[in-house]
Amino acid sequence: MKKMLPPLVLLIALWWCSSLIIDKPFFPTPDRVVLEMVQQFLMGDLTSHLMTSLFRVFAALVFSFFPALFLGIAAGRSPGFDSLISPAVYLLYPVPKVALLPIILLFLGLGNFSKIFFVSLVVFFQFYLNLRDETAGISRQYFDSLTSLGGSKRNELRHIILPALMPRIFSSLRMTLGTAIAILFLAETFATRRGIGWYIMDAWSRIAYTEMYTGILALSLAGFLLFLILDLSETFFCRWK
Repeated sequence: MKKMLPPLVLLIALWWCSSLIIDKPFFPTPDRVVLEMVQQFLMGDLTSHLMTSLFRVFAALVFSFFPALFLGIAAGRSPGFDSLISPAVYLLYPVPKVALLPIILLFLGLGNFSKIFFVSLVVFFQFYLNLRDETAGISRQYFDSLTSLGGSKRNELRHIILPALMPRIFSSLRMTLGTAIAILFLAETFATRRGIGWYIMDAWSRIAYTEMYTGILALSLAGFLLFLILDLSETFFCRWK
């Protein structure tokens, strides 16, 4: 945390100086934004929108991670299964998922589920490819040694595959977390009145620039906190690193 303090102070100083130099209503100083954010949190409106967005991000990561983990391990350990599922992944992954958003909204409605599904669809492929490649890269010698000691497939999963995957899992979570937040912001600008994406764009449309920056800052701080939690979790679960 101490290492992060100087860059944060520098960033705030640059923001403050830039705001004073530009001197335009659309670029308020940090103190005005922070005061507005405190007021919005106390009123509860910003909290409600932020919690809605964080719930959608968390749900999307959960719903995409576990299928990707299962399929990634299976494809990494079985060339036959890999040849079955990976071509479909290679075909679908490059397709811009944003183009599918109107179709998803038509099929799944305008509520939480459509947005969670949309974000899950985007990050699933990142999870799958990372986990498949990491599983395939585990040395065969580890499996041979465990087999010679009478180890079962469950033992392979517990004592070899999952420990080997753990650092890549946290790396993938960092990458997909940023992607999930960015994609959700886009999804929340369509046909909804809940979420931090809608809050920011609504403030922009009303020329309430301080509120707009309040939403951006709140989203940034939430992401910052989530990344810190991931770092601490990795330290706990990957003590051998």
